[in-house]
Amino acid sequence: MEHNGTPQPSLPVLDLTSVSNPNKKPILLEQLRSALFDIGFLYIKNHGIPQQTIGNLTNLLPALFDLPEEERAAMSKLNSPHFLGYSGFAEETTLGKQDLREQFDMATELPVVLQDPSTSTNGDVTQAYHSRDFTKLYWRLRGPNQWPSESSLPGFRKAFTDYHDAVQELSYRFVHLIEEAFSIPIGTFDHFFGLQPSTPTTNDATRTKSRTFLPPQHRLKLLKYPPAPPDTAASGNQGVGAHKDSSGWLTFLYQPSPEPGLEVLSSTSTWIPATPIAGTFVVNFGNAFEAATAGAVKATTHRVVAPGPASPTRYSIPFFQGLPLDMTVSEVQSYIPEHVRQMRGSVTGVESEAQTFLDPRWDELGESQLRKWIRSHRDVGVKWYGEEVVEYYTS
Repeated sequence: MEHNGTPQPSLPVLDLTSVSNPNKKPILLEQLRSALFDIGFLYIKNHGIPQQTIGNLTNLLPALFDLPEEERAAMSKLNSPHFLGYSGFAEETTLGKQDLREQFDMATELPVVLQDPSTSTNGDVTQAYHSRDFTKLYWRLRGPNQWPSESSLPGFRKAFTDYHDAVQELSYRFVHLIEEAFSIPIGTFDHFFGLQPSTPTTNDATRTKSRTFLPPQHRLKLLKYPPAPPDTAASGNQGVGAHKDSSGWLTFLYQPSPEPGLEVLSSTSTWIPATPIAGTFVVNFGNAFEAATAGAVKATTHRVVAPGPASPTRYSIPFFQGLPLDMTVSEVQSYIPEHVRQMRGSVTGVESEAQTFLDPRWDELGESQLRKWIRSHRDVGVKWYGEEVVEYYTS
């Protein structure tokens, strides 16, 4: 499932081999600053993830989606209070229209931590993070995947886990580059991911250094965009409608199919194709990033155009870098100095979608994430959280 492609000049391609070259690194960081403050999207190449690790997963995508209908149904997202599992073709909508795709939502494999208020302990996790209130409803988002059986899809779980771990490590390395582009100490954001800082950070009275966080759960989508059937004409060619990412801090998208589909909205309101380029990831920034930087870094609107009736099937894998569910937006902001918010030439403020993160009701990131998932999958929300909770988060 390899491909050849041509980079679009409007979206920069950052070569990460420049990180170790003292003559080229300043140019790389300048490219990154431009992408952060002007574009919001970029490609990265020579990222260090072995092609075999990528191929071991992407080569299994056709077989995953070709599993018998009853096996896919057995992994339905309706079975999961964590909103993890299978969604069939056109079961989701964006902007009131069906998204012409099917998908498996998956994540870092983690145990349940939600604690019944009537109990005083929830095992090792609660004891290790005794200051956490694990009775808050958003902790129900955190939990294990639904997996296809090994007999039905041999090697899938290992291939997915290896890919997840490799992109997770890449995402942490890339965050360090962003810190350098911001001219703040490397390791400033390590705390977000349950990591020990790579280098000591300066003290700041606004930061709560005693706070420890559970390593966050990163989420991935395994996506299939089949040729659009005639009976979906009402949705036009909407693979996914225009949106900004609200599921994570950064997004790392791998496009194993050569067919175009992803498009990015430019500052002049024109759609720029993010054409697949062999061996690269597309990186963009989520709503939480925009809110944390007071609009200096924009979460850029993008969409996916569905393949036409005569086109081949298209696959893609976005990785959404997670943040701690009980971290607040104000805590995130406290790690970003004022000079970063001034690095963008003109800031018009945080836009409406990112503004959600600044609403006091959703100040804890877990609240905003629970709201996002319930709004996206109301049927799952009703089943696992009840009508009253769904009404609260959708009103």
